[in-house]
Amino acid sequence: MTDAPSLMDRADQFAQDLIANNLAGLMPMFTPVGIGQAMAMQQDPNAGSAVGSTSYEIEDQGDNLLHITFRGPESAGGDGAIFTQWVEGPMGWQVDAIGRVED
Repeated sequence: MTDAPSLMDRADQFAQDLIANNLAGLMPMFTPVGIGQAMAMQQDPNAGSAVGSTSYEIEDQGDNLLHITFRGPESAGGDGAIFTQWVEGPMGWQVDAIGRVED
């Protein structure tokens, strides 16, 4: 039996899936509340996109709150950051809240 992935392992995979626009990988990463917020964010033209990013950094803010900063060329929108609030449940670590980190 293998151990469940850690929060940081899941967040790392989440960031990679966002960059790759891997919807099949992203869907199980969200709780029902989180997926609703992600869908609303996707409709916001000011929310930006991780697609086109060349790298990312994850910062632990405490209490399972992670900021993910995506780094990319200006032609792809430059840098941007999101917050993700994670909960641990039967499906492992999942995003229960997501939004844009304002500058």
